[in-house]
Amino acid sequence: MLDYSRPQILIVDDTPLNIRVLSEALKSDYSVVAATSGAKALQLCAKQKPDLILLDVMMPEMDGHEVMRRLHIDPTMTSIPVIFVTALSDVEDEEKGLLLGAVDYITKPFNPTLVRARVRNHLELKQHRDNLEAEIQRRSEQLLEARQDQARLEGELDTARRLQLSMLRERTRNFQDRAELSAFLNPAKSVGGDLFDYAVFGEKLLLCLGDVSDKGTGAALFMVKTLTLFRALLETDKQPDRLLTRLNNALCQFNDEYMFVTMVCCLIDLENGQFCWASGGHEPLLRFGSGMAEFLAQETGPALGLMEDSSFPLHQGALSQGQGLVLYSDGVTEAQADDGVVFGEERFCQAVTELQNPDAQEVCDQLLDRIGSFVLGAEQFDDLTVVAVSWKGVAGA
Repeated sequence: MLDYSRPQILIVDDTPLNIRVLSEALKSDYSVVAATSGAKALQLCAKQKPDLILLDVMMPEMDGHEVMRRLHIDPTMTSIPVIFVTALSDVEDEEKGLLLGAVDYITKPFNPTLVRARVRNHLELKQHRDNLEAEIQRRSEQLLEARQDQARLEGELDTARRLQLSMLRERTRNFQDRAELSAFLNPAKSVGGDLFDYAVFGEKLLLCLGDVSDKGTGAALFMVKTLTLFRALLETDKQPDRLLTRLNNALCQFNDEYMFVTMVCCLIDLENGQFCWASGGHEPLLRFGSGMAEFLAQETGPALGLMEDSSFPLHQGALSQGQGLVLYSDGVTEAQADDGVVFGEERFCQAVTELQNPDAQEVCDQLLDRIGSFVLGAEQFDDLTVVAVSWKGVAGA
């Protein structure tokens, strides 16, 4: 009975004496089976898959070379190492056997000690090869699983991205032929933390733009929370400073992760161009029109979500006919080229200044074009968000 805990050696020889001598040399260390013909050898190989074959060349009906060829046809047996054991001792015969795929060549009469040494060496090599193949298979399966997990994650993130973006308002909007709005939001990752919103109350247009700390999924969830609370608060208050105060207090509740959002909120009177705004740690507004662009000085309150009962100073301003405002996240001014240089406020202002009598869409297009040309394909590290609104002036004026 075979001991399957030990390596199995198949001896193939049409001479029983040769089989007996080889078996005696190997049986103390290995499980030995034998076949006296090539056909029987192939049957045993298919059934038992030995670890190594000692194969005679000169056999009737099917010689060792033909056995070797048939072994290599079957993909389940090509990895079995074969050592030819034969009386053919010419160099040409040995070369032919090795070219057929044999791992070694032993000539008769053989030395049992040499046979044991060669069998041992080739079984060790086979074990190393099997271990390597098993490790490659294991790593390949891990890589496949990782790729499948990555594909699922990317699919989930793509869904999350579309759901998140679907919460935002339209990117372009005309308000009673008094004003036009255009916006873009490009997250640095699949999902981001920037947000913008707007609403019309009679003759008043309310705008807000926020930038959540950090990036990725956590920031996206906090962005959704911020936007949801902001819209809920609009039901009872439209004044920018009061809105930021109430939103800040709401975000401070249950904020164990100490997430925060910088935000600017602006209320524009569409009848006369008067506007007021308040900021919680956010970038200043940019006023543009007629070949000019300027950042509006402001005093800001803190970022929202960190300190309850904070105040947010209210500022006043006015737009002339054809002028407008730009709200933006710091991903715009801090967009980096490969050399680490940032786009900056000066380039931002210059890009808008170059436009003569621009509308909101032209401002957004110009900024996107200039930022893209500046970074030249460098990796985007922060979300990019811009909301531009142009005021057309008093109706009939």
